[in-house]
Amino acid sequence: MVPERESVAVVKETVKARHPEARPLNEDLGAWWVMHVKPNCEKQVATYLLNRNISYYLPLYQRKTKVGYWGRTRTTEVPLFSGYLCFALDRERHNLLYDTKKLVRIIKVDDQERFVKELHAIAQAIETGKDLLVKPGLVPGRRVLILSGPLEGTEGVVVRRRTESQLALSVQMFNQSVLVKLDSWTKIEPL
Repeated sequence: MVPERESVAVVKETVKARHPEARPLNEDLGAWWVMHVKPNCEKQVATYLLNRNISYYLPLYQRKTKVGYWGRTRTTEVPLFSGYLCFALDRERHNLLYDTKKLVRIIKVDDQERFVKELHAIAQAIETGKDLLVKPGLVPGRRVLILSGPLEGTEGVVVRRRTESQLALSVQMFNQSVLVKLDSWTKIEPL
């Protein structure tokens, strides 16, 4: 009789977008830095920071792509800002990061309050579950305040298309903007 083989299930651990999870972004105000990492290494570096108990924020969203002839949809969780990761750590402790081998450079965040406000707006947009589109550069235009809906309290620039309106949320540190579709009943107020 042949002994039965045990089946080994490989469980792929998912990376958390924020560590510690319940900690608000503004609690690390004054300690935020941006890490530029090698391509496609954002999640690996996030795991590295998690294992060393270093506070970080990696905006992740569900990207949907059509696959195959029949157009099946595949959903994958990917970093919103490719090549970047936000972390909170005292300058004196940056030596903990150098043995990761995936680090390109560390960028200082001068305007901490604005940075946290922009990250909070991005987190709100991700929570809506709507499709997000990242565009290079900052979107020019008149800033507005969203008064209703899931993005209530968020500031951005409204971009009008033929049939829909989108809210552009800019992140100055990354020189990128995130576009999220606005519902037709969303109330806005010019700033």
